[in-house]
Amino acid sequence: MSAKSISMLQRSAVIDFAHALVNAVLNRLLHARDSRFVGEAMQEVVTTLTAANNLGVEQPLQLQIDGLRLCHDGRALEGPSLQARSLLEHCAVRNIAMLSFRSGLNSAEANRLFDLLLLPENVEALDRNYREATLIAFGIQHIRVTLQNPADPDNRRIALDEQGRALNHYQNLATALQQNHRLAQGDHELAADVTATAVERAVNDFDEPSMLLSLSMQDDVDRFTVGHSVRVALLALQVARAVGANREQLVHLGSAALMHDIGKSKVPQEILFKQGRLTEEEWQWMAQHPRLGAQILIEQHESVDPRTIGAAFCHHMGAEGGGYPEPLMPTPPSATSRLIRVCDVFEALTAVRPYKRALTPIEAFAIMFRNAKDFDPHWLRRFTKTLGLFPVGTHVQMQDGAKALVVKQTTDIHHPIVTLLTGAGGEALSSGQPDTIETGVPRNGATPIIAGISTHDRYLPMPDFDPDDPAEVGPMAHDACLSQHPHDHPH
Repeated sequence: MSAKSISMLQRSAVIDFAHALVNAVLNRLLHARDSRFVGEAMQEVVTTLTAANNLGVEQPLQLQIDGLRLCHDGRALEGPSLQARSLLEHCAVRNIAMLSFRSGLNSAEANRLFDLLLLPENVEALDRNYREATLIAFGIQHIRVTLQNPADPDNRRIALDEQGRALNHYQNLATALQQNHRLAQGDHELAADVTATAVERAVNDFDEPSMLLSLSMQDDVDRFTVGHSVRVALLALQVARAVGANREQLVHLGSAALMHDIGKSKVPQEILFKQGRLTEEEWQWMAQHPRLGAQILIEQHESVDPRTIGAAFCHHMGAEGGGYPEPLMPTPPSATSRLIRVCDVFEALTAVRPYKRALTPIEAFAIMFRNAKDFDPHWLRRFTKTLGLFPVGTHVQMQDGAKALVVKQTTDIHHPIVTLLTGAGGEALSSGQPDTIETGVPRNGATPIIAGISTHDRYLPMPDFDPDDPAEVGPMAHDACLSQHPHDHPH
């Protein structure tokens, strides 16, 4: 194996460990200290640390805290940072600059670390004057805590670039959703204003959310499908912007999309996160989440926008009937719900799940158009036109073998604008060769055409797909978000 391949595997192992650490924090904030879910999360921290060590990642494995991000070896870990706001804030309050982990760590010791990091009574426990005594008292031998230099405090204002602003807004959206799922699970009043504020700030700061969407594809922490709901909201906002929605409409739509799966807070987690096919009884439990979500929102003391309630109840309903739950009286989904349904299914098809491989966008569109009757035709076509067959951030290969990244859509969904990453055949770009080109437009006697799509685990040659003439075969799209149903076939 080449040194480059080993380095990539090591980087991936570090990212897996950081994801496990973030997931452990979210479990500790949600569950009792000694619950099964906390125990499993702590064991995953140990397992991923061991895997990193076995791949030769330098020990101790050091994670630096820079305010917005987790970093390793001076490089930002963007994916794990997306839902790391709680961990980052608790570390900031304790003036922690770095956490270092060594092999030999066990789940009980990891759990004791979070006693120090998360419990309010321990905010001062890691003060530099008695930090070492505290670690000894808590039996923490395989973790070191490095504090900030007093001469270089982290509370200074740092100007954020566009990427940093996008990360900040994503964390705001994810944290607002995490907070409301915790409140809903405990039968507490929701903080709907926190959700609306997070959406409003993102809408005001970005003319269109393609950077947030591109960033969101790195989110691999699945607490109450938070990453899924954030991506659905960003997809819906992108389409709504394209049809000219004003800011007030965007905030209402984004809030509704962000909260559409709030009912999953009432689904037992052993069902919600089961890594395997659901039994009939488990599926029936899962299928109640739209009704449970609407009930949670209706029972709030503060009035909730009817569009948000409707999205929670109707996002699994087909445009012409079908789907679930079955209402007592005919309940046609609103325009908001119909758009969110399109976004919901697309995200479910293109996301990695424990029980299925992620489809490429063009594969997802093919399935959705085969089952077009399950969607509002206007929103399905508008969605496809807005994202294009190759959404921004898609890695593609050109017919001449050059590798490229989609950076912008054109009026033709088949021919986006791309940034070339390599020259023909994968060679380095030649001097004078343009970095950015519009596919399908002749230049220098040749027409650059996309030959296929590259993902992290496969290459898909460009399939024949015409949205105006879809084939009449394929899996049913209305099962996409619950494709673990015992009677379904995985796709």
